[in-house]
Order: sequence, then C-alpha cells, then structure tokens
Amino acid sequence: RQRPPAAAAATTSPPLPDSWRAKPAPSSRGAMPSLSGAHRSILLARMFGVGLHLLSPLFWMLGFGRLALLLLLGGVGLARGGGALVHGAVPPMLRETERPPSKEEMDAAAGAGLYCVAGVRNFGPNLASEWAMALESLAFVCTYGKKNCLTNEMYRGELSLGKIAGLVWGKLREGVVRC
Repeated sequence: RQRPPAAAAATTSPPLPDSWRAKPAPSSRGAMPSLSGAHRSILLARMFGVGLHLLSPLFWMLGFGRLALLLLLGGVGLARGGGALVHGAVPPMLRETERPPSKEEMDAAAGAGLYCVAGVRNFGPNLASEWAMALESLAFVCTYGKKNCLTNEMYRGELSLGKIAGLVWGKLREGVVRC
C-alpha cells in the first residue's frame, strides 16, 4: 500500500540547523605523535608521573592539599621532562641502553600523549594510552626488564593492574624474590 504524496511530505523532518550537522571526520594529519618506540627512561618517567597523579587525590582527601598539589605538578613535570632524571635514578637492570634520552627525544615526548595542551583536548584516548603505557612500564619493572619466571605469564594476554599485582604477590608469597 502506498502513501499519498501529501502524507509523505508531512512526515519528513525539518532540516537540521548547521550546528547540529555531522562534523567531518578529523584528518590523520593533525594526529598526536606517538610514544611507541620512545626511550625506556621516558616511558618510566611517564609511569611515575601517572603514579603521582593517582596519589594526589588521596592526599587531597586526607587534608594535605598542598602536598596533593605538589604531587600533581611534580607528576606533570616528571612526565614531561623527567626522562633523564629517571635514567640516572633507576638501577642499571632497568635501563635498556646506557645512553640517557637526548634533548630531542625528550622534546618529542613532551609534545605527545596526555601531558601537553593538545593531549588534554583529546583527553579520553590520551588517558587510555598513558594508562596502557604505564601498565607496560610497570610490567617491565616487575620483570626486571628481562626474561624470567614472571615474563611469560605477565605478557600472556591483556595487561591489567590486578594481573601484575597478582603475579608479583604470588611470587613474593612463595618466597621467590629472584627468578
């Protein structure tokens, strides 16, 4: 059964205002630079920065507002430019190379991810990528940066904080500190 032409015209919706129209997909030209392949010390510094950011709300809720602000700002500073500092502070087993990150590597990393103005504008995906890098760096630290008794289980499947903590706790509970 067909509708009469007058009824079909009455059921069409009015045109959408220009502000409601679908926006074109963003071009990949302006995509954020990636941190994959960055110097290990830069990735570790970003992991410590994320850790400081996770601690700052806890201290704020406990009434230590100034310390919380200091942790928050310190986390940003460490994540943006702390690669060389972390390289000198971590034990040699956690360094992939003896060469500290160069100024160019540090500048490139500072303009990528969550810890830059463009990264905050695209908050959700950048937060997810920072969390994934932090988990990978934590797994690297927990396996001492080499293949050992934890490595196979650690990197099998998806990394999560619960998985990393469970594997490390299981080894410590067994009394195994060195694999």
